[in-house]
Amino acid sequence: SITWNALSSASTTARYSDKGAIFDSAGSSMFPSDNLNYYLGFMNSCIVESLLKILNPTLNYGAGTVAKLPIKHSDIEKIEEFVKQNIEISKDDWDSFETSWDFEQHPLIRFKTNNNLKESFNTWKEYKEQQFNQLKANEEELNRLFIEIYGLQDEMTPEVDDKDITVALADEKREIKSLLSYAVGCMFGRYSLDEKGLVFAGGEFDSPKYKTLEVDEDAILPVLSDTWFEDDIVEEFKRFLKKAFGELYFNENMQYIVSVLSGKSCDNPEKVIRNYYLKDFYKDHLQTYKKRPIYWMFTSGKEKAFNCLVYLHRYDKTTLSRIRKDYLHKLQAKLDSAIIRAEEAGDVKLSTQYTKDK
Repeated sequence: SITWNALSSASTTARYSDKGAIFDSAGSSMFPSDNLNYYLGFMNSCIVESLLKILNPTLNYGAGTVAKLPIKHSDIEKIEEFVKQNIEISKDDWDSFETSWDFEQHPLIRFKTNNNLKESFNTWKEYKEQQFNQLKANEEELNRLFIEIYGLQDEMTPEVDDKDITVALADEKREIKSLLSYAVGCMFGRYSLDEKGLVFAGGEFDSPKYKTLEVDEDAILPVLSDTWFEDDIVEEFKRFLKKAFGELYFNENMQYIVSVLSGKSCDNPEKVIRNYYLKDFYKDHLQTYKKRPIYWMFTSGKEKAFNCLVYLHRYDKTTLSRIRKDYLHKLQAKLDSAIIRAEEAGDVKLSTQYTKDK
């Protein structure tokens, strides 16, 4: 079907809706028996934008108003081909985000170039610019065709503003943050470096699907101020990065991630990545998933002395007790030992810090 926003202070836009999607009065739909792409191109043209303002000069464009639009048929095959391209470009754009049902692979892995992360981003950036420009050119050509069909060459122009092209251009910080999120998904088994798409979101867990990068055994990832456990989230991320992009460019890739996150190079890239996971990752995750997180953060409070992530779809009746016994209690014991060693070494500053963490 074709669905459109019935209430809008801006221009009305129509979208292709696949089988199984629902709609209501706020997002009305039409079901053409043929030439669906032609009607979709027409609904998104500058012609319709002007006609709707004439038919109903309000903010509400319901099914009754749209049904009154005058339709002229011409150049159907040409128009439908442009619309088909636009649907493919838009879907490819949406599917590059992990919130899409059809998300398959992170774009920096999909466009991996010589295992160099920065080169991968540049390749992705160039591809997105090409897609953006192609979509804009197609939209302007569709406007030109409909202007000719309706004989409005003296009244309208086909140009489209960049702000009206809705596919996302590449954004360095957004892509790196999403890679850090994708890495967590691989650690938990939601995604795999061996298979595309959503690999595990409930049901029977299939370990052979994770040959390149093994998943975290207990689905609990400690997020702490230092490396107190083997499955510390930063250690797990380093393992992911080496498996996904190889070891040759590992240090260079780590520096690139840090430069994007912090805006500068750093002698200790692990610290910057740890600070991101500790302070900002979960806020970004909540925003990405509209406050419906798939990873849950257990934390001791504002001081963040103890934190861990668990995966919603691998949570079971033993998870809480494991967090307490295998991580919290062990961390307390490790901190006690660290305090004693710092005091014996006369390191008051370090002893104070460990005591504060405890």
